[in-house]
Amino acid sequence: MGPLFHFFSGKGGVGKTTLAAATAVNLARAGRRVLITSTDPAHSLSDVFDLQIGHAGCEIEPNLQAIEVDSSTRWAEATGAASAPDSAPKKRGRLERALGDALNMLGDAPGVDEFISLELLLETMTSDAYDSVVFDTAPTGHTLRLLLLPKMLDGWIGKMITLRGYFSKFGRTIRKLMPRASRGQEEDIGKNLQGARERVMQARDLIMDAERTLFALVTIPEAMSVLETQRTLELLSTNSIPVGVVIANQVQPESNNCDHCQARRAIHLRELGRLKDLIGQVPLRQVETSSLVIRGSDALAELGGRLWRNP
Repeated sequence: MGPLFHFFSGKGGVGKTTLAAATAVNLARAGRRVLITSTDPAHSLSDVFDLQIGHAGCEIEPNLQAIEVDSSTRWAEATGAASAPDSAPKKRGRLERALGDALNMLGDAPGVDEFISLELLLETMTSDAYDSVVFDTAPTGHTLRLLLLPKMLDGWIGKMITLRGYFSKFGRTIRKLMPRASRGQEEDIGKNLQGARERVMQARDLIMDAERTLFALVTIPEAMSVLETQRTLELLSTNSIPVGVVIANQVQPESNNCDHCQARRAIHLRELGRLKDLIGQVPLRQVETSSLVIRGSDALAELGGRLWRNP
């Protein structure tokens, strides 16, 4: 069937990257072949692993590969805008230069990050190179756009196919206006559109399949974060995207000799109660805040063991 997918999402600053990395290390040390990728433009995987990862990716340890997706670079590679350093520039006409410049500008446009992330999902969803793929996503709004992108693209490509069928009635006129377009090329366009739609539908079905995709919604036991969690749950439910687990991170540990700590814990316990009522039957896992900086594979492995230990 292909690998299992783990999406980590939540409000900025709640610890998504650390928990995603801890999960990836935990899976890899359990013997699974794991790819962890960051789709957040402000990458933090290199920081949490204490290792330079970058767009080309690297091996963190046996069974664990990591990539920090550079959307602009990947867009240039996909559109042919990138060229080898020693390749001579091709002479292009005015229209070709204009189209090339427009494609380059689109590489930095809003929404490209989500589009490139979807491309990576499409690449890996039938791969036999990995058993698990962990996505460390951008803050909630970006992640929701990524998850809803297949649905939007399905509708858009469907409209393109419908319009193509409608305009085919005027094919003779169009071929006169565009004499370079052969019938074979027109048929190829139709096949490509249908193939693209089928791939996008597979991605949409994958995201909605709780047996292959674990959507982990990360929050902290603070009022603003809990409210955002509520809005996210409602939107995901509306779009039939199941949430596999909610993780309450940075919970204040119990302390008998610190008044400030006791006050903070009382607040966190109250918000945890609200969170439990909010999520219903969705599993809730709690991670207490640590006095140590969690950085590097060994520290992440210890955190992953605590996070996924049987409740």
